Amino acid sequence: MRGLATAITACLLVATTAARADDPPTSAAPKRWCAPELESLPGDVCYHGEPAHEGRRTLVIFLHGLVEDGTDWQYHQQRGIVRGAARLGYSVLAPRGRVGASRKGGDSRVAWPTAMTARQAYEDAVLAEWQQARELVEQREGAPFDEVFVLGFSNGAYYASSLALRGRLAVDGYAVFAGGTAYAPSAAGAARAPVFVAIAGQDKTTFDDARSLARALEAAGWPHRAETRKVGHAIADAHLDHALDYLRAQARGAGKG
Repeated sequence: MRGLATAITACLLVATTAARADDPPTSAAPKRWCAPELESLPGDVCYHGEPAHEGRRTLVIFLHGLVEDGTDWQYHQQRGIVRGAARLGYSVLAPRGRVGASRKGGDSRVAWPTAMTARQAYEDAVLAEWQQARELVEQREGAPFDEVFVLGFSNGAYYASSLALRGRLAVDGYAVFAGGTAYAPSAAGAARAPVFVAIAGQDKTTFDDARSLARALEAAGWPHRAETRKVGHAIADAHLDHALDYLRAQARGAGKG
C-alpha cells in the first residue's frame, strides 16, 4: 500500500503508517476499549506518551469516529493516530464516546454527543474524564503539557467543531478531519482557539459540512486554516502533518490565522 495516505475510516484505518486493509475489525467483543499496546487509564481513556518535540510537550486528545459497540473498530483509529505521534512527536489521549450519543448513530454505536440533548446527558462526564486523565499523566510524568490540541475524525470532527465554536475547553487548538459543523461561533474572543479544517475532497458525506465550517470561521474572523485534499473519508498524512504544524505555530506565537 505504498504511497497511500493515512486513512482513518469510521471502521478501519488504512495507510502506509496504519493498520493494513486486510486486517479488518472483528465481530467479537474486545476485552478492553484500548488497543492492547496502549495504556488504559480510568474511564476507558487510552494513553501513549512521546518525548518532547523541540523542547515542548504536546498532547493530542483524539476523538474517534463512530464505532459499533462490541467490536474492535476503534483499535485501527487508535493505532493510526499513535503512528502519527511517533512521526510528529506528540502524546495521545484517546478517550471513549458514549453508546447512543450520536445524532444519527443509534443505540448500538459509540459516539460523541453532537446533539444538544446528548450534550446535556453526557458532556460534563465526558470532559471530566479527559481532564482527569490529563492530570493523572501530568502528575505522573512530573510536568504539564505545553500545548494541548483536540483532533477529531468523522463523528469526532463534528463534536470537536462544536467544542471549538462554543469555547467549551481551555485548549490550544483544534483540528477536524472528514467532518465538522458550522455552529454559531462563540462571542468570546479570548476563547477562540485556532482551528485546522482538513477537508476530504472526495468524501461526499462530509465535504459540504467541512467547507461550510471553513466559511463560517472565515466570516467570523476566527483564526483557522482550511485545506482540501483529494482523499475520501480519511485522515491523510499531509493533512495531519499540516494540522500539527499550523496549531504548533499558533500556540507558539509564530503563525497567522
